[in-house]
This record gives sequence, C-alpha cells and structure tokens, in this order.
Amino acid sequence: MTGSASSLPTVLASIVAALATGGLAIWFAAPRRRWRARRVRGRVLLRALLPARVVRSRSGRLDIAAMLFSVTVAGSALGWALLSSSWFADGGSALLVALFGPRPATALPEWLTGTIAAAALYLAYEFAYWIDHWLSHKVPVLWEFHKVHHSAESLSMLTNYRVHPVDTILFYNIAAACTGLTAALLGFVLGRAVDPAALGLANLAIFAGSQTLSHLQHSHLWISLPGRWGKWLLSPAHHQIHHSIAVRHYDRNFGSTTALFDRMFGTLHMPTAAREPLTFGVTGLDYDPHGFRGAVLMPFVEAARRLMPPSPRRGNRRGPASLAVRPGDGGFAQGA
Repeated sequence: MTGSASSLPTVLASIVAALATGGLAIWFAAPRRRWRARRVRGRVLLRALLPARVVRSRSGRLDIAAMLFSVTVAGSALGWALLSSSWFADGGSALLVALFGPRPATALPEWLTGTIAAAALYLAYEFAYWIDHWLSHKVPVLWEFHKVHHSAESLSMLTNYRVHPVDTILFYNIAAACTGLTAALLGFVLGRAVDPAALGLANLAIFAGSQTLSHLQHSHLWISLPGRWGKWLLSPAHHQIHHSIAVRHYDRNFGSTTALFDRMFGTLHMPTAAREPLTFGVTGLDYDPHGFRGAVLMPFVEAARRLMPPSPRRGNRRGPASLAVRPGDGGFAQGA
C-alpha cells in the first residue's frame, strides 16, 4: 500500500494471494468430489477454473494480456502511488500537533496498539476502495477509464487485472491518502507512532487478503453468502451482481471484502443462494473494447469528449447518468 508495486514484500504477498485464490477456487470448482478420495484430473480442474468460452473469447484474451502486463511491467512502470501513505502520514501528524499540541504516550501495551492499528488500517483501506469505486461510477470522466474493467463480457479470476492504468493510479493515491491519514490520527491519539513492523504486517495481511478475495470475486463461480454473513462479507456472487447490466444491479456492492460501507451508504444488494442469470459488459459502445485501442486509448478520447460541451452533431449518445449509476452509458455494466 505504501511502497512500490515491485517491492519484494508485495511480490511475495501477490504469490501468496494467487496460491490461496487457486486453492479456494479448486475447492469450490469440484464440490462433489472434494470429500472423496478420488483424484481429480488437472485438466478437469483447469477447465472448471478457466472455461474455454472464457479464454478463447476476445474479452478473455484481453484479461490474459492485462494479467501479463500487470505482473511484468505495470509495477515498475507506474508504482503504487504518486503520493505515498508515508507522505500523508507525516503531513497529517505535523498538522495535528500544530493544531492541538503533542499528546502524552498511551499506557496501552504494544500488542494492543498494533491490533488497533491493523483494524483501523483495514477499515481505512476498505473505505478507500469503496469511495474510489463510487467515484469511478459517479464521475463521468472517471467512468470512462473504469469502464474498461466493466467491459469484460465474461468473468474469470484474470478479470481482476483488467484495469486501465489511470484507474489504478487514482485508486492507489486514494488508498495512500486514507491509510496515511489514518496512521497519522492513530499516532496522535496514541501519543506515539505505531510500531512500523506492526504496520508492515498489517499492510501485507490486508494486501494478501484483499487480493485473494478480489481474484476469487471475479471468477465465474457462484459462491454466495445470502444469509447473515452476506451482510458483512462480500462474496463472489455479490461482485458478479456488481458487474451485471441489469438496472436493478446498478451501483451496488462497491466494497472490496466487507459489506460495511455498502450497508452504511445504502448500496448493498444481497445475492440469492442459487445462481442468478446475469449478463456482463458495457452497452452502447461504438468501438471494440477488447483490443489495445479500445482498452487503452479510447478511454482518453471518451474522457476528453466528456469535458467538451455537447453539440447537435454528437447529441447525447451516452445517455443520462444511468440512474445515478453509470454516468452516461445508456445501460452499462459495473464492476471493479
């Protein structure tokens, strides 16, 4: 969250997340066999996790290309944030001390302050994810970049990588601001800086956990939490609903792993226990969203058009703000 995407801890967390996601997906992909002693063939599992209809489609191939770009180039080329969480933490701490003066150190044991810090940082990251996602749907210019993710017409664990670089940069700066300012507030309230080792461990745990669930959420597997758990945790079914083009699903389930902020702001939509028939994608496009031009270049063109005043020639072909959901795509699919 605070450093470069190419740092060793981040790479290790990514590997752990990938292995955990694969294990969970395999467990759910063969439910009738998981308690039996029979051996499940690797090719059968591979087809269950990545069906041919996904990997052979143009939408699926773009997901694969985005994954390869992410693991080989994106981290070193972009970094996680233009402004790090440390920058926000240092600036926030200095401002709080200037306004209210220094506070005496708390007598709480270090293990407790570390636990408080980890929980607070987790909630700060989740809020950053929710607010970034909400803005990406509500602000027309930002939607043009986020739309790349929603243009996936079939979901797989690779769809998590299908994100425009501008969308990525925006998110990591918002995450840096939220986590950095939270760290500053923690340090001020506790009267001392939280142990860097505890913060680093919390960062890794949050990153690995969110990445694991994020990959699984974008799978085609209908894993639902329709009961009490589904009001607090976001399952893959929750997120598939988020990607649905059905009007009733617009602007729902913006969170990453917890449903807390969706509940707070009225954007939670509970899935049913049985699979719902859903259609994914973005409607009303006049270009192919699955090639380099559509996925990388056209968002800049469409964002520029958003900033231009409407003309009789162009009209309003992007429609209204899609029920305050999709800022102007006459019917689109959400996601993130």
